[in-house]
Amino acid sequence: MKVKAKKKLKKKKEKKSTKIVAVENNYHEKKIIKKPEENIQKMSDKEIKNNLKIIYDYIIKKNYEKRPTDIYLNITESPLVNKNDNETLKTISTITQYKLISPIELLYKYNYEKIKKISNEKDKCSICQYNFYEEEEDDKKENKKEDSSENEIGEFNELITKEINVILLNNCHDHFFHINCLSMLIQNKNNFKCPNCSLIYGILIGEQPFGYMSAYISNKTHCSGYEKDGTIIIEYEFPSGKHYSGTSRTAYLPNNKEGKEILGLLKVSFDRKLTFVVGTSVTTGQKNTTVWNGIHHKTNLYGGSTSFGYPDKTYFNRVKEELAVKGVIQDNIDEDVIKIAEDLLNENKSNGFFI
Repeated sequence: MKVKAKKKLKKKKEKKSTKIVAVENNYHEKKIIKKPEENIQKMSDKEIKNNLKIIYDYIIKKNYEKRPTDIYLNITESPLVNKNDNETLKTISTITQYKLISPIELLYKYNYEKIKKISNEKDKCSICQYNFYEEEEDDKKENKKEDSSENEIGEFNELITKEINVILLNNCHDHFFHINCLSMLIQNKNNFKCPNCSLIYGILIGEQPFGYMSAYISNKTHCSGYEKDGTIIIEYEFPSGKHYSGTSRTAYLPNNKEGKEILGLLKVSFDRKLTFVVGTSVTTGQKNTTVWNGIHHKTNLYGGSTSFGYPDKTYFNRVKEELAVKGVIQDNIDEDVIKIAEDLLNENKSNGFFI
């Protein structure tokens, strides 16, 4: 009797434990569906493969009206990434931030843009120019049951690789790469240029000749449109070298928060030898002289954009874009750019440069 009682008790315990496991699995699925971007990184390779369909369905069904850039899972590491690619990711992480993009996210983006008539092109690797995935053939699609919610936005597709090998860099919004293609582009360098938009990632050092940069504030002059603010006056001085002639330049910024932000970025650009270069002058035709290197400065206080002066509503955005193309952005500068500007101004203030 006691033996039978023990067996019954054991069976009850087994049933109870099975129920607990089932509940845990259901909870786990709900958890993934609610916050896949958080949970996918904590899951094992096996768990991701078992739940991949749930994750993909989450993206497709729950985000129909959202822009693709709003639904990226923000994966930074995953057991589905090839081991060799993981070494590349370590190198990339020392240069810039990135997101790993699963093939279904790209498929979602493609179908979204096609339906919304934004674009009808599939995303390709910016380097090798191959598609990241292949769609099912039309005759195979017709044989499947019609389901408007899934067919309209792109059905889960076994032809899509489960391995994540696509990367989106921090400052490029629509330029994707195969991880191994990006590895070949970077090689052993600590910077690289996006082949689509020429944006520099990492620290680029230019070929600017030896020279000086100083800046000081004048409260007696004002940039047109900024009459309430004083003016930041920037002075560049380049002595002539053995095989080239030097130059001197003066530029102006309003003495406000945005002006100081630009000044800080310009100082970083100057320190990285990116602001000037030895070349041919566009205005005089003189060869082997010190000239601007594609970063526009305001050399007049007034006269508008046609006279390289103020007012010019788009100037700050334009010059930030020009600096970003050379990799001069706050993200890869250790110190706050406004502090860099204030340090430069204070340095010259102590030397008597303040009007």
